Amino acid sequence: MGLLTRFKSSLTYPIAATLVLVTVVPVALAGWLFASYNREHLTTVEKLYLNRQAVSLASEVDHFFSSRSTYLASTARALAVSSPDDVASFESFLEEMANEAGPSFAYLQILNREGEGSYVYDPQLGTEEVRLLTDRVRSTQDAALIGDPEPEFRLENPQDRSPWAILVFPLQTPDGTAWGSLAGVLDFANFERTFVDSTYTGLFVSVIDDGGQVILSSSPSLRGESLTGSPLVRDFLTRPMALTSTYTNPLNPDVGEVLGSAAPVTNLGWGVLLERPTAMAFAPIRIMQLRTLMVSAVAGLVALGLGFILSRRLIGPLRQLADISSEISEGKLSVRSDVQGDDEIAQLGRNFNHMAENIESLVRKLKHALRQNQELFLETIRTLAAAIDAKDPYTKGHSERVSAYSMAIARHLGLGFDEIFHVRIAAILHDVGKLGIRDGILNKPGGLTDEEYEIMRRHPGIGAQIMTPISKLKSIIPGIRNHHETWDGRGYPDKLKGEQIPMVARIIGVADTFDAMTTNRPYQKAMPLSHVTAKMKAMAGTRFDPEVVVAFSAAVEAGDIMPPEPWSEGDGLASHQEVS
Repeated sequence: MGLLTRFKSSLTYPIAATLVLVTVVPVALAGWLFASYNREHLTTVEKLYLNRQAVSLASEVDHFFSSRSTYLASTARALAVSSPDDVASFESFLEEMANEAGPSFAYLQILNREGEGSYVYDPQLGTEEVRLLTDRVRSTQDAALIGDPEPEFRLENPQDRSPWAILVFPLQTPDGTAWGSLAGVLDFANFERTFVDSTYTGLFVSVIDDGGQVILSSSPSLRGESLTGSPLVRDFLTRPMALTSTYTNPLNPDVGEVLGSAAPVTNLGWGVLLERPTAMAFAPIRIMQLRTLMVSAVAGLVALGLGFILSRRLIGPLRQLADISSEISEGKLSVRSDVQGDDEIAQLGRNFNHMAENIESLVRKLKHALRQNQELFLETIRTLAAAIDAKDPYTKGHSERVSAYSMAIARHLGLGFDEIFHVRIAAILHDVGKLGIRDGILNKPGGLTDEEYEIMRRHPGIGAQIMTPISKLKSIIPGIRNHHETWDGRGYPDKLKGEQIPMVARIIGVADTFDAMTTNRPYQKAMPLSHVTAKMKAMAGTRFDPEVVVAFSAAVEAGDIMPPEPWSEGDGLASHQEVS
C-alpha cells in the first residue's frame, strides 16, 4: 500500500503528520531563518576580512619589492664614484650587503662593461642555479648600461622552487657615463612561505601579474598557471582595484564555490588574490543547520509517537464503527458496536447501534414489501400472459413455457440475476401484441393465407407499442419487438442481422421456436425432442445465434429444458411450419 493510500485510508496518519508539522516546521523554519541571517552576516564579515587581508598582503608585496629595489638603487648611486678597476675587490662589499639585507637576496653581483666583476650567492643554491643566475644577470646588464634609471626586471619561475626577481642598476661616473652594473636577485621563498602557512586556516593566496598568470602562490603547483578563467580575476584585470565576490574555482572544481578577494600591488601592476572555500568559511552555519536538523528530528519523533498514541485512543473506536458500518453496507444488519465509555465516541457508538436497529427493522419491512410487489407484478404479468394465451387455445401455457426456457438458456449463457429477470418478463410478454390480432386469424385451424400471415407478423410491433408507455418495462421492449428477427437478417419486423439483434430477443427467439416445435399446433404436430434439438442446431448461424444455440443445447442436456409432456421418437410430423 502506497504512502498516499495509507494517508487517505486512516486518520492515524493525518493526526501524526499534523503533530509533526506543528512541532517540526516552526523549529526548522526558525533554524533556517536564523542560519540564513547568520550566513548573510558571516558573508559580509568574511568579505570584509578577505578584502583587508588582500590589501594588506598587496601592501607587503609592494613594500618588499620597493624597499629592496630602493636599497639596490641607493647602493648603486653610492658605488658610482668608485673606479671600474676596483670591481674585483667588491666581493667583501657584496657580502656585507647580503648580510645587511638578510635572506632577501639570493644573488648579488657587480660587473664592469667588459663583464668582469664579483658576485656572492646564497650557499643553498646549487651550481646549476648559480650558473643560470649569472647568465641572466649578464644578459640583463646590457639594458642597464644604456643609462636608464629604471631597473630592468626579469622573473624566473621554476616549478620546483619560489621565483626570483632580477634587478639590475647601472653604475655611473659623475659625468653620467655607465661603467658597470649592480645586480640583485630577490628570492621570494621566505615571502611565499608565509602564504603556505595561511593554507592551514583554509586561506589560499596567489600573486598574479598583469596578464593573470600566477607568480607566487600558497599552492606551489599553481605557479605559471593562468587564472583568467576566474570571474574575479577577469574583473580585476579590467578594473585593478580591491574586489570581492563568490564564484567556482576554475582550476580545481573539487574545491567548489569559493569566496575571493583581489587587491592591486600598486607599483608593480600585480595583484594579490585571496580565496577561501565557502564550505570552510560557512562551517559554523553548517554546524548550526545540523544541530537544527537534529533538534527537528528529535521533536518530530516525539510528535510522531504522541500522534500515534493519541490516534490509537481516537481511531480505535472509530475504526470499529467503520468496520461495523462496512458489514452493515454488505447486508449484515445484525452487527452492533461494543464501544464503552462516556465520551463522545461512546455516545456515537450507542447512537450507531440504535440507528442500525432501526435500519434492520426498516429493511425487513422493505424486503417484505418488495416481495409483495414482485409477487403482485409477476401475478399481473402472468395474468396478462394467460389472457394472451387464452385467445389461442392451441398455445395455452405458451408464454410461461417460453419464459422458463428463456431463463434456462440465459443461465447457461452466464447472464446476471437482473438480466435473467428481464429475460423472464420479456419472454412472458413476448406475444402481448397478439391482443391486437383478430381471433379469426389466431384461431384458424388450417394454414394462413399470405395476407393473414402478414397480419400475424405485425404482432411484435404491436406488442412493443403496447408496452412503450410503461417506462419501468422499457428494458424488455427489445425482446418483445425483435424475438422474430433471424441471425441472417431475414426475420421481422426490422430485418436486424447478427449482433444487431438484442441478446434478450435472440434468447426468446430460440425458446419460442422450441416451444412451437414441441407442442401441437393447428398447422403441425409436436415433434420429437431429438429431431427438434438437431433441427435447432442446424439453424445455428442462419436463423439463430450460434452462441445461444450452444447454451440451449447445454440446457437440454442438463435437463433444464423439457417439452410440456413426454412423447416417443416415432410420432409423425404433420408440417415444418414454425410460427408461434
